[in-house]
Amino acid sequence: MAEFNEKELNAHIKKGDFLPAYFITGDEEYLKKLYCDKLVTAAVGDDASGFNLDRFDSKSGDIAKILDACDLMPMMNDRRCVLVEDIKLESISESELELLNGYFINPPEFTVLIFYQSGDALSAKAKKVVDLFRKLGAVCTISKRKGKELTKPLISSATKQKCVLSESVANYLISVCGDDYNTLLNEVSKLCHFVGEGEITKKHIDEVAVKTDDAKVYFLTKALISKDFNRAYDTLASLLRQKTEPEYILGTIISTYVDIYRARVSVACSQSAEAFATDFGYRNNAFRLSNAARDSRGMSIEAIRKCLEELYNADRKLKFSRDSATVIFEQLMVRLFLIANGEKV
Repeated sequence: MAEFNEKELNAHIKKGDFLPAYFITGDEEYLKKLYCDKLVTAAVGDDASGFNLDRFDSKSGDIAKILDACDLMPMMNDRRCVLVEDIKLESISESELELLNGYFINPPEFTVLIFYQSGDALSAKAKKVVDLFRKLGAVCTISKRKGKELTKPLISSATKQKCVLSESVANYLISVCGDDYNTLLNEVSKLCHFVGEGEITKKHIDEVAVKTDDAKVYFLTKALISKDFNRAYDTLASLLRQKTEPEYILGTIISTYVDIYRARVSVACSQSAEAFATDFGYRNNAFRLSNAARDSRGMSIEAIRKCLEELYNADRKLKFSRDSATVIFEQLMVRLFLIANGEKV
């Protein structure tokens, strides 16, 4: 019947014209839970914790019991809500699928059935259930926000806490902490508490924010390019101590150097990073090329090509040689450092 993204689901909830069933999925956990709660509250109002709401989970999620709850009449309310959280969809039997299908043919007008799933990976069996919801009600996919959809609420949150967060600094925060919405809101609150009142800067983020592995690898690469070998080595040692997968570390370094190469080529072609980003499918991540262009000003295109060759060789060693990952990374870092210094390797 319907498929909603976040914006469409929000408008649908405000309209208040409910469908019989909703399946909430996607890769943005905080917002999925938020909209699930909004649906429940909109459906049964202040009675969200009373007689007209039944909750089921993976331990109590028997399909027959769930459908029995759906058939109960609401008490002193126009509607009732049945919320099913993280039921093991792959464990649903064919007979239970038939029960669901039978329910969907003629659902009670007074019940709003909501299936909420954390995670976004769906098995083949799960997709059969989703298809049933798609026929009767709505499949609601809440994806991670990008671009201004993500930076705008962060800026607003900082403003409410009497701090100033510019769009460029908000993008820097995302590059450092990742794109998990709840994590970013928490980091903004932490930064506001640290700053007190006034403008949040990149320096504040470097001092306070909890960095993702992606960000640590980015800072490792930046340290190498800026010829700060000690910092680069310390960052690498920290990643290895945390048992970060070597393939992940190397893959992220390669991705960063590819950004740098593309950024330098865009400058050589007298083209803006934003325009060049469109050609390479960066979409809302054009700031990655802007950052790369800024970070690599002292490196020639030829030097960056040599770095990419060294990264290719290290990748092959990591996959096919018997050398330890630590040795491979230490040799790679020395060679990348020498190239950044303009020396032969």
